[in-house]
Amino acid sequence: MEPSARRTLVVNGKGGCGKTTIATNLAAAYAHRGERVVLIDHDAQASSTQWHEHRPPDLPPIHLVEAHRRTAMYTTRAFQHRLPPDADCIVIDTPSAVGDAELDALLRGIDVVVVPLLPSSIDIRAGTRFIAQLVSHRVFRARPVPVGVVANRVRHNTLTHSKLMSFLDCLNVPTVATFRDSSIYTRLADEGTGIFDVERDANVDREIEEWRRLLDWIDERIAADRSGRAVRLGPQSATVHPRLDRSALVQ
Repeated sequence: MEPSARRTLVVNGKGGCGKTTIATNLAAAYAHRGERVVLIDHDAQASSTQWHEHRPPDLPPIHLVEAHRRTAMYTTRAFQHRLPPDADCIVIDTPSAVGDAELDALLRGIDVVVVPLLPSSIDIRAGTRFIAQLVSHRVFRARPVPVGVVANRVRHNTLTHSKLMSFLDCLNVPTVATFRDSSIYTRLADEGTGIFDVERDANVDREIEEWRRLLDWIDERIAADRSGRAVRLGPQSATVHPRLDRSALVQ
């Protein structure tokens, strides 16, 4: 794997919060920028894998690693999970339940963490516990990286929306984007497409700006974090991530 490949981990300790939706749309967005994208599916439900199987061949390609599959006979795990040497960015979709042992492996080498969160009392409480678990984990403490929350499947101007926003204001991590509870995501999942694969659609147009906010935040945080490490370690010890060109994104 190219050492400069950027790694984004999409994770939450609770299932059903939209991790696959975030991961697959990020992968599709990066592919549209002309980047060499790897999508790693750690979830035993294989939702990202199924999405990838339905992806039309005429769309920008995404390399899939089925990390959830058991290793075949006479095949090492390292070989089965090998990554293209020229990868630009890696997006990691995680299992529905993530404990300390899983985090130990998932956090290694990560550049940024995205935590999707739903606007329900159960999800808010679970999200509180998970974020506390994440930032106190030994791997994260040894090498802290930027963490951002995505408010997912939100219905604006509702009581649950207000509760979620109040909770997010109290967190010590930024709320990077807010995505609507829209049927467009179900259609995209069934088609193997992402929000930036759709050229013109009124429902998509309402969501695009929030996805750009998330992409910009990831770009900027990784660039700043790598620049800071380069200063701390010396010019020969780290690769500084350049400012990325977003002109390839659908306008």
